Amino acid sequence: MQIRTIGPIPLASFPFPYKYLIGVGFYFYIKRQITNKKIISSIEYCLFLPAIIYGLLRLYWYINVHSGIDEYIFVRVYQTGFFLYNDIGYLLFNLCMMLYAIRFLKKHQSTIKGSTTVYKNWKWLRTFSWVFIVFIMLNLLHQIIAISFNLEDSGQFYYAILLLNSMYIYWIGYIGFTKSKLLFKSYTLKDKEQEVFHKSLKDKLDLIMTTEEVFTNKHLKVVDLATLLNIKEKELSIYIQETASMSFSDFINSYRIDKVKTLLQSPQAEKYTLVAIGEKAGFSSKSSFNAVFKKATGMTPSQYKASYKN
Repeated sequence: MQIRTIGPIPLASFPFPYKYLIGVGFYFYIKRQITNKKIISSIEYCLFLPAIIYGLLRLYWYINVHSGIDEYIFVRVYQTGFFLYNDIGYLLFNLCMMLYAIRFLKKHQSTIKGSTTVYKNWKWLRTFSWVFIVFIMLNLLHQIIAISFNLEDSGQFYYAILLLNSMYIYWIGYIGFTKSKLLFKSYTLKDKEQEVFHKSLKDKLDLIMTTEEVFTNKHLKVVDLATLLNIKEKELSIYIQETASMSFSDFINSYRIDKVKTLLQSPQAEKYTLVAIGEKAGFSSKSSFNAVFKKATGMTPSQYKASYKN
């Protein structure tokens, strides 16, 4: 097999410090998933220092080997046990990064209250982080045993960790295919400005629905309610889906059902037929009234009325 080169230097052995970037990359992935902030802080830049230092060290050895200055420098470094202890170093660093990512997730947990969709994906990110932490700790345990019992040169002993790493990689691949929407779609949590907007929207929506009872309009559409709230139709649909975990029609019908229950329990209930009560609540037909009511309560309107009397 022909090895690609950059001049006389083989590209396959180019010193890229990827091990020290795994935890850092995962942390920034978590951060990007749940915040709108794209700017890296000055402290966060320091997270790249271990990778830079190790990369420069490997580059120095690399140049020595491929320039002919010292062709056996890697062998001598290996004999000192440096690479074994370096593996412990990068695993500890990645473990710290993952614990920091968990802390970051917990810090932002309060910003997802009331948002079912976002909470579900926040929960998955937390689970994925803990699985990664367990994976790192098992690798650490393997390295510690290797040092303690002088097994660093035992090929058979390393089969166990190769099997573990393979299982973890296959697991990530499986999750990537089956839960791609959870892993590769951003579910940004609300920042302070969004929280204020959603609080204002909630207050307006409660007023319109409970006081003005706009749901009694048989022909009410999402665009009509969005116009009353002075927001875009898509914004309203997303808000209802995230906070109530239901479609617009189900959301409106939930208010209509509550209205029907109130009317059926009132002293004036005997003055109206069930169809009339359904129409007063905003249902456009008897069939839709019966179907929606039974789906929500498990009973038809007449059965509910009879049970209330009893």
